[in-house]
Amino acid sequence: MTPSNGNIDEQSAGKTTCSEVSCPNDRNTHRVLAIFDLDKTIIDTSASMAYRRPMAERGLISTSEVLRMMALLGNYMLSTHTEENMNATKDALLNIIKGRDEVAMRTMAQDALTEVITPYIYAEARELLDWHRERQHAIAIVTASASVMVEPIATELQVDHLIATELGVAEGKFTGEVLHFNKGTAKVERIRELADAHGYDLKESFAYSDSATDLPMLELVGNPVAVNPDRPLRKAAMSRGWPIHKFDKPEPLFAQGAVLAGAGATLAVLGAVATGLAFWMKSRDEST
Repeated sequence: MTPSNGNIDEQSAGKTTCSEVSCPNDRNTHRVLAIFDLDKTIIDTSASMAYRRPMAERGLISTSEVLRMMALLGNYMLSTHTEENMNATKDALLNIIKGRDEVAMRTMAQDALTEVITPYIYAEARELLDWHRERQHAIAIVTASASVMVEPIATELQVDHLIATELGVAEGKFTGEVLHFNKGTAKVERIRELADAHGYDLKESFAYSDSATDLPMLELVGNPVAVNPDRPLRKAAMSRGWPIHKFDKPEPLFAQGAVLAGAGATLAVLGAVATGLAFWMKSRDEST
């Protein structure tokens, strides 16, 4: 998987190499930044909500909160991102995490990484990350998810920078306050600060995202790429001649049946119910 200078048909996307398309020259590689959104761009899930089962197993959240997170995840994976639903998801997750112990949450996120995140990393994303590393490009994950949840992912993928949502902590507990909500133009501000600090040339740099809410970030760089785009982003990418990639090969490390054993199977059933409910609600809304 490599970037290209034109739209890629979805049937062939994810199978492209530099021998098949015109790739950018490798000039000024030390000044080039590759910026990646996380959810549905690198991983086939929501990083914020993927940890619901290990959180429940460690007593960090209740069964009702697990079900709520599953419903949020189902709606998130099925719907187009908007400012409104991103804010609603943020508020719901803040209510769940408020008062929880910071160290316990960080430990849980690290310990459960290979169980709930690593199996959902797109193989095509790993290939693309390697493509940039081979050219000595710096790599940044820029996500609306909370840093407490995604720092282990950034370490796993060996990226150079992480820009994420920052939550307030007092006396070792999450306060429910958002110090920095990393979405839309807020992403652009932090990326500009990063580029200024490290001397990255944004005109030579790359950005990858699935959502039209990231248009400001994509417009910031010289090489924007739509990955698994929602409808508004697809329309924008096609009208501007941006490359469109489809990633559809998560890279599991083990059979998922083993992951869903015991209590996990019960939560999987609840997840199917919640996802079905979210899908029904989405279909009802679209028909009205």
